[in-house]
Amino acid sequence: MMHHRYEFTLTWILLIPFSINVSFSAEPEAILKDSFETGTKAPEEWQTGFNVPGVRYVYDKGRGKTGDRSLSLQKSARRYFPIAQWYRLLPYQGEKQNLQVQCEVRAEQTSKAIIDVLFLDENKKSLGHQWLSYIGAKQSGESPVSHDWKNYTGSAEIPENTKQIVIGLQIYGPGKVWFDDLEVTLTGESAPMKPEKKEHAIEIPLNGETGEYLLITPQDKSDNEKPHALLIVLPGGDGSADFHPFVKRIFENALSDDFVLAQPIAKKWTADPKVVWPTKNSQTAKVKYTTEELIAAVINDVSGKQKIDSRRIYLLAWSSGGPAAYATLLQKETDIDGALIAMSVFKPDQLPDPANAKQRSLYLLHSPDDKVCPYYMAEAARDTFKKTDVRTTLVDYPGGHGWKGNVYGNIRQGIEWIQKAD
Repeated sequence: MMHHRYEFTLTWILLIPFSINVSFSAEPEAILKDSFETGTKAPEEWQTGFNVPGVRYVYDKGRGKTGDRSLSLQKSARRYFPIAQWYRLLPYQGEKQNLQVQCEVRAEQTSKAIIDVLFLDENKKSLGHQWLSYIGAKQSGESPVSHDWKNYTGSAEIPENTKQIVIGLQIYGPGKVWFDDLEVTLTGESAPMKPEKKEHAIEIPLNGETGEYLLITPQDKSDNEKPHALLIVLPGGDGSADFHPFVKRIFENALSDDFVLAQPIAKKWTADPKVVWPTKNSQTAKVKYTTEELIAAVINDVSGKQKIDSRRIYLLAWSSGGPAAYATLLQKETDIDGALIAMSVFKPDQLPDPANAKQRSLYLLHSPDDKVCPYYMAEAARDTFKKTDVRTTLVDYPGGHGWKGNVYGNIRQGIEWIQKAD
């Protein structure tokens, strides 16, 4: 439940007109980089919250991490509410995806400070907020924290219908805190551009229903006579055809010339499905076919259209696609030879026996900073599969949940590692 003091601050924020013109791309990109170097009484586009007794809003022009300036909140009052904050408003024009924030923070006897994000709809109604990073004493009785500049990160899923985002640099308890080198990134968990699904989708009959997938073939590459490797891609998010532009870039930038790629399309069995890719152990009465069955049908259909090397059939899945990839890889009988699973959860009690995958390979790609799918789950998966002599490795990347850094290079490295077992 939102604290009434926070709600009061929110009400005041909603009275401020939105005047910034910012556009966003579906590509993973930094949409805000600010080191607070430009401004007079405050950095450009930043505003202060209420005048809170015992709190000083300081635009510090003599202390910064990389430049000369930073934003500071300095509180002497020994109470937590009302909240004081520097904040910035960002219009948002994309669709549902993830937001990542990182910031350099300096603390001096800080009991509680927060980097917060608030999501608003087109009527400026709150869709919720989330603490991205916590600076200070986390447990009752712990001492306030003091440290020089230190990088804090956090991520949040952007709710559907979000039209405005509020980044808040807040202080609750007594102490002093400085913020610098703030970066806000969209991680591309969904794509706002929607291709014409029916134009490209291939339909396959399955248990009295119709499954669909999108196919990418190396028709413009030199040698089509040799058998191809096949990569099956289960996207995260809602698993829809909207991910196809990104999947096409995976094909173009991360795979060798002898690959064919198939992207199954997640079927919405209900208006608001709880599981995007239902498996044998997670299906409900409304689900007429499982993801394991869909993948098998896709492999069979693609094999009738292309020359496929049956010893080189692999899975790539991330986020919501991960559980179904685990379930498919762990079947006793499957055509899948290996899987690359990124930034996903691992729930062994919902999966077949890991020993089933003894002759297969598993490449795990995960960020230790992931707040959406905890890193310990990837570690648990690695340890579980190694105990059953499955060829397994876990590779880290920085930045939290989402495709970050050298995206296609990371995917290429994982696929090449899987193929080395063949």
